[in-house]
Amino acid sequence: MKSSFTAFAALLSLASLVNAAPAPAPTAGDVCIQVISTGPPIISPTLGLQLTGSAGTQATLQKTGLTQGWNFNNGGLGSPKYCTKAWLNIQPGAYPWKKLVWEATQKTTTWKTGYDVNLAAGATSTYNATSTFLACSPNYETFAPEMFLFLLTDENVTIPVVNDETLSNVNIKTCVKTKLHIPPDTIATVAA
Repeated sequence: MKSSFTAFAALLSLASLVNAAPAPAPTAGDVCIQVISTGPPIISPTLGLQLTGSAGTQATLQKTGLTQGWNFNNGGLGSPKYCTKAWLNIQPGAYPWKKLVWEATQKTTTWKTGYDVNLAAGATSTYNATSTFLACSPNYETFAPEMFLFLLTDENVTIPVVNDETLSNVNIKTCVKTKLHIPPDTIATVAA
């Protein structure tokens, strides 16, 4: 009798598992297959520096940039290529130099991008298309070369000579115009 009671209890336990509610299905926003992708850094050929940054920071040029591939979806520029965590967004402003910031969500959808091209911002209602950037050293000492990056929305404007609220954290005397080039894709991807 004890063995039949044990068998009956085991059947009840099994039945409760079968009738249990299924685990919720993950949504597209919840699932991200981790893929390690390498790709070329975006470079400033005239300065010899590379684009870098992370969500919540201003875009900068440094000796070593982002190299996990690029996400060009919907007119954006995101990194890394898979499971994008940071999008390069153009902040609005009154001056022809617009601050570039990395954010967790894509707001800018006008980047003209691809591999083996110069990065360009498409025209909007407030400025024309441009592929010219303004790079300025910070107004404090740094251990390694670093320059804050701005989109220059009027390629003919003279380089600023006084600080304003957009350029408050830079040494204005170091500002130079530059282009940003996205080299050909190296297509090296490894599943993790």
